[in-house]
Amino acid sequence: MNRSTKQFIFPVTFIIVTLMLVSCSTHQKVTHKRNIPLLRPESQHNKSKSVDQRKIIVHNAIASLGVPYTWGGQSPKTGFDCSGLIVYTHQKADIIVPRTAKAQFDSGNFLSKKNLQQADLVFFKNPKENKALHAGIYIGDGVFVHAPGKGRQVTYGYMNNPYFKKHYIGARSYL
Repeated sequence: MNRSTKQFIFPVTFIIVTLMLVSCSTHQKVTHKRNIPLLRPESQHNKSKSVDQRKIIVHNAIASLGVPYTWGGQSPKTGFDCSGLIVYTHQKADIIVPRTAKAQFDSGNFLSKKNLQQADLVFFKNPKENKALHAGIYIGDGVFVHAPGKGRQVTYGYMNNPYFKKHYIGARSYL
């Protein structure tokens, strides 16, 4: 090594070593407890999972717009009835719901109309048949997606529509 190289290496080496020593001395010692997973708290984890599931349900409901109504249908290939659309969209989010609108209404978690969130279910009585129910998937801002009936396609419904206002009987959630 020539003299100019030695003059350069010594100051650079001194600076690097000094920086390493200073940085090491300013770090606090970190101790980890064993057997404690480094995860978000349970409630936060569940909340984010629920948000993701809601997005999946709403996405699949909107993607089903235009699919023809088929009594007993629960697939975009064969068509949907109202409860079949709900079964399909919830399965996409890894949620199992009962097959019929009545069973969905009877077993879902009650919630008030003012607390509706995306992917919650809205239910209406059928004026033609006393025991029959109709259901849709709420997507926000007073709008829901549903399979309205024979000869029609999956479409939007509006909570402020006089027909739906009159026949609304409640909301349920599986999230």
